[in-house]
Amino acid sequence: MKYYIYFGLCVLLSGRLAHSHVLEVDTIRTNLVCADDNSLVVVSGAQIPAVSGRKIKQLSLLTYSHSQQALDKIVFQIDQKDAQGRYILSTKDSDNSINTFADNDELVFRKKDLGRRIERSSELLTHYTLIELEVIIDSAAAESANESRWLYIDVHSENSESDLENNKQLIYEQDNDVVSSSVYKTGFSKTHPFLLNNFHWRLPDQSGWGADITDMMKIRHLGRFFGLPFKRTQDDYSSQLIDVKQGPLRIIRRTENRIKVFWKLKSPALFIDYIMMPDGFVMDTMIDIPFNISFFFSDLQTITTMDWNHSAAKSDLRIQAAKEYPAMLINGLPSENKTAFNQIMGNTFSLASLRGNFNVTLDIPDDFPIQSNLYLRDSIDEIDSPENVPGQFGNIGFKTTGWENIENKLYHLKFTVCVTAVK
Repeated sequence: MKYYIYFGLCVLLSGRLAHSHVLEVDTIRTNLVCADDNSLVVVSGAQIPAVSGRKIKQLSLLTYSHSQQALDKIVFQIDQKDAQGRYILSTKDSDNSINTFADNDELVFRKKDLGRRIERSSELLTHYTLIELEVIIDSAAAESANESRWLYIDVHSENSESDLENNKQLIYEQDNDVVSSSVYKTGFSKTHPFLLNNFHWRLPDQSGWGADITDMMKIRHLGRFFGLPFKRTQDDYSSQLIDVKQGPLRIIRRTENRIKVFWKLKSPALFIDYIMMPDGFVMDTMIDIPFNISFFFSDLQTITTMDWNHSAAKSDLRIQAAKEYPAMLINGLPSENKTAFNQIMGNTFSLASLRGNFNVTLDIPDDFPIQSNLYLRDSIDEIDSPENVPGQFGNIGFKTTGWENIENKLYHLKFTVCVTAVK
């Protein structure tokens, strides 16, 4: 008797699911890229197998409005990747699989567009063929950490490009290589396009942009080459912008870079992707050296920083390594606490100002044998070439060591910068 009851319930349930056109229900645990309402949720294709192999142009994302009893389209983006985790930015970089969603690809949408779960008895479901996603945000900083929110993928829709174009969260000025959102505007160097060259906060009344608060972004390599002292800066780089993908939620721009090693000898190509978002960006450096660099180099270290300019002083710029360390005013004057900052083994710090805040993280993969120290120079009398503005005003970032230990394979080293405007 129990068997017949169980069998009947299964038939009834499967019949209801078929009637409602919900193909599959997946639960996804994920982290926000940044901890803000404007932050993006990034879901890999491997997390939603029911979407794998489906045509991208037939996918739409929907959220359920309980008050209006409606399923509404939301803005989203699909960024495809190859087997080594590199973004596919144009069709020339791929094969015919570019038309279908694969396990390495990324589905991107906004946290604020997550909604409630639709009732199974709703007649709305009969008009769609859906995959239901339960999304759980695993973030201590998120307001609703570990609380389920819901999203729906319509797998038989005709995705309209105009719908996405009309909902762009970022603007890219190709002629000037500038990206702007509702919060910030930033541009890249003309001579070294792998480096940020300026940063502006949007003014509180939305009337325009504040002053550029940066001097320049810097990268320096130090060590020994065949035992002799070795130092290189961005002036020793050749760099070119080779591709840009513009989407409604993210802009991905790729540069190809080489470093002058000795005389006319240059390093293998180093590719850097900037993944620009409405509330920040990720700098993804892809390192793939086809030989053992310890044969030639030793004691290698890399210093990657942003040097701010004196206009930032008007915003009361303060830096903090973590809650247990004191926040320090950036004023161009050295101090014992600022010297001690350089002894901190760490991969994250924050910058706070009257206009807005930065949270900066260096993500080093577990198999990447380098170590990270925080780095700070705040002295208007200290020169650190190459300089646009004499002296150093809040030259802040990371010093990484142990580069001679890396192996012959592809690594991804990512700097993530999240920005929030003070309202």
